[in-house]
Order: sequence, then structure tokens, then C-alpha cells
Amino acid sequence: MIPNSIRAFISDFHQASVNNFITVGGGSINEAYKYSLNDTSYFLKFNNQIEGIIEKEVEALNAIDNLNCIATPQIICFKKLNGYEILILEFINSGIKSHQSWENFGRQLANMHKEPAPFYGWEENNFIGALEQSNKPQDNFRDFFIHQRLSPQLGLAKKKNLLSRNELKLFDKLFLNLPSILPDTKPSLVHGDLWSGNFIIGENDRPYLIDPAVHYSFREIDLAFTHLFGGFDSTFYDSYQNQYRLEPNFNERIDLYNLYPLLVHLNLFGTGYYHSVISSLKKYV
Repeated sequence: MIPNSIRAFISDFHQASVNNFITVGGGSINEAYKYSLNDTSYFLKFNNQIEGIIEKEVEALNAIDNLNCIATPQIICFKKLNGYEILILEFINSGIKSHQSWENFGRQLANMHKEPAPFYGWEENNFIGALEQSNKPQDNFRDFFIHQRLSPQLGLAKKKNLLSRNELKLFDKLFLNLPSILPDTKPSLVHGDLWSGNFIIGENDRPYLIDPAVHYSFREIDLAFTHLFGGFDSTFYDSYQNQYRLEPNFNERIDLYNLYPLLVHLNLFGTGYYHSVISSLKKYV
């Protein structure tokens, strides 16, 4: 349900009466709607439960857009109003996931990953789903992965009694093994939450990134994320590799990187993700 204050703001912003709001599904964090005016469609989302979550999304979309490598929906307006954060984006009409669209997606993501970054992390914390994402800058990926990715989630899982003391000790063993597992790395901007629900193929085979959890990290993080819930079309991976070849044995590291999103899901949704966390962990200890 859209509060009257937000309805009034939308009409004032467009200087026209807007009443044709249609609920848009697919998200559990923000309320989201589509509306149209003068043959143009807009995407509206708002939140008053998690302070800063939409503001950080705006910053993330701008960070991706500024590299001019891959598209994001155009930001029409961001507003704070009566405890709400309100975001209006252009509405992207979903097209067909064709061979050409997957080829474009792989190539454009690779180009984004080619852009160098100054460190691992981000200027400030943001969000992964509904959880705060720690981004304190680190000089190397190993320390970043341990201290800014896994350790905060492990601390939360311990607090929620989702992992035992012995299981937490296995993570300590993993941390000692990381130098022999990780390749040489360079930081770049990553989407940070690149599963199949966080991109859209629009018209003319054009890919758009949405709902990013951006930071500077090792690019294999993004590629691993794409495998989390079944993987993307093979054309995507072939196109990426042709543009920016991955380090050898990447497939052997996928489950390592995905310990982070699995721990996030464990902390957000509970024990249904426990066995996935433990089975992935035991591959590396």
C-alpha cells in the first residue's frame, strides 16, 4: 500500500495526477510499483524499515553507471520523506534472453571488471539484502574476504546459534588455507549480488544491472555469484572469457566465494541454508 504522502509526492514531482500504480513482485525488502504517465513507465520503490538501504542503492547504481561499461536503470528521483526513502527509476521492459543478449552481458561485465580500483572494500558500509555489508578498505583480497565478508557473517551466525563452536573452528582452518587456494588478485568494481534476479535484459538485447551491493573486490566474486542458483547461459561465460580470461581453476573456487552469500542467507532465512554452508566449507578444510 502506498502512503498518501508518497502518492502526493509522485503527483507533485510529475506535476500531474498519478493513480495507476501496479504492484511489482520479486523483492522482499522494499515495496515496489510500476506506474505510467504520458506513455512513459516508471519503477517506484520505497522503504521506511531499514535506514539508508535505498540511498546506498542510489550510490551503487551511480558507481556502475559512472564506468560506462554496462547499463543500469536511469535514476529519475531519490527523495527522503517522512521517514521513507523513495526511489523512482525508469521502468525496463524485459526482453528475450537471446544469444546476443547473453554475449553482450558477458562482454560488458568483463569490461566493468577491467577497470582498476584503489583497494578492496568501499568508502562506507552498505547492504547485502537486508543485512549491513562491512566494507572497511583492505590492501589485499585475502584479508578483505576474511575480515569484511566471512567474519561479520560468522559473528552473526554465532549470535543466532546457527553454527557450533566446532564449525566456527573449521572457518579458522579455512582462513589459514586461503593463501594456497586464492590466485593473484586485482581489485575492481563488482556488482556484489549478481544472481539471476538482479539483472534485466531490456530491448535490443541490452543488459541492465539492478539491486547492486557494490564494492571493490576480486572479480571472481561476481562470477561465482552467478552460479549460486543454477548458473547463467553458457554464452555469458564464453563471452566473458573471450573479453577477460579468468585465472586457472576458477571453477574450483566457486564454492569458496559463495560461502559469503550462503552465510548471508543462513542469517536471513535460517537453517535451510545450513547444510549448503557446511558442505561448501568442508571442500576447503
